[in-house]
Amino acid sequence: MAAKVPLLENPYTPRGRWYKGAFHFHSTNSDGSLTPAESIRKYADAGFDVIGLSDHGCVSVVPPEWFPGKLLIPTGEFSWPHILHIGAKGRGRVREGSFKQVLARVRRERGFAVFCHPAWSNHTWQETMDAWPVDAVEVLNYVTEIENATGYSIERWDMMLQAGRRVWGFADDDSHFRPAYPQYGGGYVMIRAPRLTQDAILRALKGGSFYSTMCPEFHDIRVTRGQVKVRTSPVVELRAIADGVGAGQCYFSKRPCRDWTVRYDGWWAKPRRYLRLELKDTRGRTAWSNPLFVRR
Repeated sequence: MAAKVPLLENPYTPRGRWYKGAFHFHSTNSDGSLTPAESIRKYADAGFDVIGLSDHGCVSVVPPEWFPGKLLIPTGEFSWPHILHIGAKGRGRVREGSFKQVLARVRRERGFAVFCHPAWSNHTWQETMDAWPVDAVEVLNYVTEIENATGYSIERWDMMLQAGRRVWGFADDDSHFRPAYPQYGGGYVMIRAPRLTQDAILRALKGGSFYSTMCPEFHDIRVTRGQVKVRTSPVVELRAIADGVGAGQCYFSKRPCRDWTVRYDGWWAKPRRYLRLELKDTRGRTAWSNPLFVRR
């Protein structure tokens, strides 16, 4: 008897438009080389819609009227453990603490918690599992990948998902704008929300209505039982990744393609927890969807 094909939850169902977001970079209020206004200006001039300056140990504030048309969300990074707090209520210095204490504070303030660069921090499997309940984990920390090849944390993300953690993926820069490594804009998130307000963006983040990218774009993801229809920017590879031994499929196109169909009724041998998608363009740049969890 054939195994029943599961139905996948689609976090991208809500209507809205896509907003480009950056939430992990630093200024002279911690260990960056540019002032808060200068560092935010880098992202504003690069076309980012949602910007969260995340200084270590503090929440930096810049008058929003300096950046008309942009949404500035108060954000900070706890120094150890490295957790981004998006939507922080306080301003100025923040009190550090354990994983449990930090995440409790983010919950009290109804913020969004991102587990930063677990590969760069060399977190063990147990430490990675203990980073819970975070909302997301950095799958790409762009500048640490350039500095010392520790920017990707894909395996740790999949470990959390395979253990039953419902956690989203997140891409960020972690730029400090230092002369040796001035790069920014190489890792970011695209958020699908009905409007450009802090409440709408935070609801979209918590609901998983965003994807992480180095440039490739997901335009639409639609789910039926046994199929996922995906519309993208021109890319040459799509990977469908799931938990389980040998689970998943790779799809290739000799020429850049925009429309893809992922079938999971044939290779889905038994119920699993999730399926997620990766895109690659002709330059090898990647985008990561959030997991499509199996509906229970």
